[in-house]
Amino acid sequence: MNQITRTFGFLFILFFWVSFVQAEETPIPQVERYFPDEVGMSWSYRGSVVDDVQRVGAYINTAAVKGTAEKKGTQVKIFTESNQADEGPAESYFVRDEEGISYYGGKPTTPFENQLVPYRVIRFPLILNKPFSQIDKSITFARDLDEDGKEEQAHVQAEIVALGFETVSVPAGVFKDSLKLEGRMKVFITLSGDGKVLLMTDKTTNWFAPDVGMVKGIEKTEFPSPDGGNPTGSIITEELSEYSTGRSSAH
Repeated sequence: MNQITRTFGFLFILFFWVSFVQAEETPIPQVERYFPDEVGMSWSYRGSVVDDVQRVGAYINTAAVKGTAEKKGTQVKIFTESNQADEGPAESYFVRDEEGISYYGGKPTTPFENQLVPYRVIRFPLILNKPFSQIDKSITFARDLDEDGKEEQAHVQAEIVALGFETVSVPAGVFKDSLKLEGRMKVFITLSGDGKVLLMTDKTTNWFAPDVGMVKGIEKTEFPSPDGGNPTGSIITEELSEYSTGRSSAH
């Protein structure tokens, strides 16, 4: 192979690689369409909870954007749920702006969550297969797992990544080009008694349709046993059965 051929081949590979990287780094266009938050919108979901002994419970959860409020000096949107994860009514507070979506907590809440909020849930621009770190923070776990009279310490790491677009079929219909997001949270819990580190995990997979919002969600949690026994956990699934844009239309 002469020098000219080698140079041409190198330039071709370089051009292909740069083009591939640029394609991978292209932001998702009109990303805000996947996360509508107009006041008056509502969604009804058919849910199920599978626990660690494979017991299955079914439930209905209706979510809505009820209005606005001020939290920590910031104007937030209020999202209500009638039966969040089959555990009763709940409120969540979010802010969506040109830089992304932030979570400002909710009701009911816990001392664990109060140490984390507010935090950025998704950063714009959103790029496929590029993870975004949501949380990387040391906190008090606010529970005494080993029953030695001291609350455990924990380090929380969470990230989210957009994996691509899929067609999702749920009771409300078939939604093409739904954006698939996967979130992973790891909580490293250090027992105060002997310094042993336990790992709690939470994995969420959600699909969002343009101008609709979340059409399907799956959350799997696993909690370790302090005494070394089998971990416990659950799998929660919700599928959209009906929704309204708040403009006198229902689906």
